[in-house]
Amino acid sequence: MLRKSLVFLVTLIVISPWLLVLSASFNQSEPEWIAAIKRKTDEILKSFDAKTSEKINNVERQYKNIPHNLFLSDEFASSEYHDDVDMELNFDQTVDDNNNNDWDLLIFTQQWPATTCYHWREQDKNHECKLPNIKEFWTIHGIWPTKLGHMGPSFCNKTANFDINALHDIMERMNLFWPDIDGEEAPQDHWLWKHEWLKHGTCAATLDQLNNENKYFDQGLKWRENYLISNILRDSNIHPDSNNTVVALHTALIKGLGKNPSIHCLYDGKNDISYLADIRICFNKSLELVDCDGVLRDATSIDYPGGTIITNCHISQAVHYPSLVPGRHVVNERKWKFPIVNLYKLIQFIMWFTL
Repeated sequence: MLRKSLVFLVTLIVISPWLLVLSASFNQSEPEWIAAIKRKTDEILKSFDAKTSEKINNVERQYKNIPHNLFLSDEFASSEYHDDVDMELNFDQTVDDNNNNDWDLLIFTQQWPATTCYHWREQDKNHECKLPNIKEFWTIHGIWPTKLGHMGPSFCNKTANFDINALHDIMERMNLFWPDIDGEEAPQDHWLWKHEWLKHGTCAATLDQLNNENKYFDQGLKWRENYLISNILRDSNIHPDSNNTVVALHTALIKGLGKNPSIHCLYDGKNDISYLADIRICFNKSLELVDCDGVLRDATSIDYPGGTIITNCHISQAVHYPSLVPGRHVVNERKWKFPIVNLYKLIQFIMWFTL
């Protein structure tokens, strides 16, 4: 009897760490932060009236018709995704480049690098992104001339070239604040800057203040300094690794900007999670900050008691502001076969050894 008790005790002592690890692994099937999103989501719709809730439901139904492999952000720095997104979303209000290059507003976009990188990681799990080393560091995506109610214009000068030498005196700041998060292109190609200038800069160049590469990109650097999204969110106690309602994000941005922005998410259809992707603010032709009301692109305007939210985020869900590039958050059952099998063998060995 004593011998059997000793066998049981020794076995229990040896396998206890394994059991704890195994238990933790099963709990990871739904990380706490995802559970927190779900709890937050359950509370959101209670703040809306019936009319607003119905409009939200209509928007949610639209989301379900969009392919889950299409991430809902206007333009990530990829030649494949970047140039085809308008066609994939099937907007029929796109401005005809050949006939109308007029525009009303400039959309200045800052992106959250962790979410941008997640897009690339979902396409290729081995993708290496070029991420900033600084915490809470938003980078510039672009300045996009836009006609109200339309997409574009774009590529307004088909014969234009990109002169990297024009950026010589701002190159250090460009590398820091306007990097290509994709990271796959050779640095010397300056692919993102070239693309932004040829697609958007050539349209913005109708303004004297933006009529060459140096003026165009330098203006973006100035706007980032004056309207830094990380500072605006921080002032309302919104930090990375948090779950927030779109209303809370909107309130914080209105408080910091004094104008209505456009809030954009990257939607992971596999896990039904919205990640904060980029914040867009608008300027008129006098380069004055204005409301983004009337801007189409891939956003929807939703009225609620506190104002009008322009967003492509799931309004009825919490939005995750990731501190790190999100993982797939799926427990691979196969990886536990090795520890379980070896645990069984270990128990058998102890029982044999102590008998």
